[in-house]
Amino acid sequence: MRKFLSMLMILMLFAAMAGCGAGHSGEGVRVIDSRGTEVVFDSTPKTIVSLSPANTEILYALGAEDRIIAVSNYCNYPEDTGNKQKLPTGEQLNIETLVSLDPDVIFFSKMDAMEDQVKQLEDAGIKVVVTEANSLDETYEIIRIIGEAAGKGKEAGELVEKMRESLATVKEEARGKSPKSVYVEVSPLQYGLWSCGRGTFVQELLDLIGARNIFEDTEGWCAVSEEQVIQRNPDIIVTTASPLTGIDDPVGDIAGRPNWAGISAVKHGHVYMLDGDMLSRPGPRLAEAARELLGLMDE
Repeated sequence: MRKFLSMLMILMLFAAMAGCGAGHSGEGVRVIDSRGTEVVFDSTPKTIVSLSPANTEILYALGAEDRIIAVSNYCNYPEDTGNKQKLPTGEQLNIETLVSLDPDVIFFSKMDAMEDQVKQLEDAGIKVVVTEANSLDETYEIIRIIGEAAGKGKEAGELVEKMRESLATVKEEARGKSPKSVYVEVSPLQYGLWSCGRGTFVQELLDLIGARNIFEDTEGWCAVSEEQVIQRNPDIIVTTASPLTGIDDPVGDIAGRPNWAGISAVKHGHVYMLDGDMLSRPGPRLAEAARELLGLMDE
C-alpha cells in the first residue's frame, strides 16, 4: 500500500511539473502596465493593434509584426507599417471601429490613452496595455512588458541586452573626446521652442556620450526661450524638425534666426538635423540615436 501511495505521489508530482511547463508557453501571462494595471492573457495574442509609434517599433523589433492588424496614423517605421490599416488616435479615435476589429490586445502610450476610451474598450472585453517611458530603464521595462504581453518574452530580453551592449559600446567610444555643450530643439520657433532636461532619455544619451545639455538644469520636456538659448551659447544645436513638420530647411531656419548669429553653433556651422522619431521614441532605435549624436560631436 505504501509503495502504491508513493508511486501515486510521484505521478502527481510529474503531472504538476508538466502543468507548470505548459504555463511557460505563453499562456496565463500576467503583466503590470505603466498604469499599474494588471492585464491577464490566457493565451498568446494572435491579433494586435498598436496605437503608439514607439510600441509599434518595439513589436516589429520583437518579430510580432505579422500579428499587427492596425496601427496609428503616426506609425511610420519600419516601412512595412505603410501596409497596415491606419487609425486615428486621441479625440478622433473611433471606438466602434476598434471593437469591430476585435483585436486580442491594444497597445497605447499613456499620452494617448484617454481614460474613458480605455474603459469602453475594456468593457467590450478587449485587453488594453498602456506604456510610458521617460528614461532608458523605463524603455527597457516597456520592452519587457510588450514582449511578455505579445508572447515574445525571450526576444524582449535579448533586445534589451542588445540595446545595453550597443549603448555601452557608444559610451566607450566617447571616452577621451572633448565635451561639447548641446541644445536639442524638439519644437521649432514657429510652434514655440521646446527642449529637454533631466528625467528624459535624451538627457541620458547626452550624458552617455559626454556632452553637456544646456538645459540639464530643467526637468522633463520643457518650454524654453530664445534668450535662454542665446545666453547659454551651445557649441552644437540639434533640431528634430523636418519638412514633414512643416519646416522645409530646419538647419537654415535656425541659422537665419535674428540674434542667433552670435551663437557658437551657428557661427561655426554646427547646426544639425537628426531624425526626430528616432530620438524621441522610447524604443530600439535609441541606441542608434546615441551613435548619431556621438558622430555630431566630431563634426
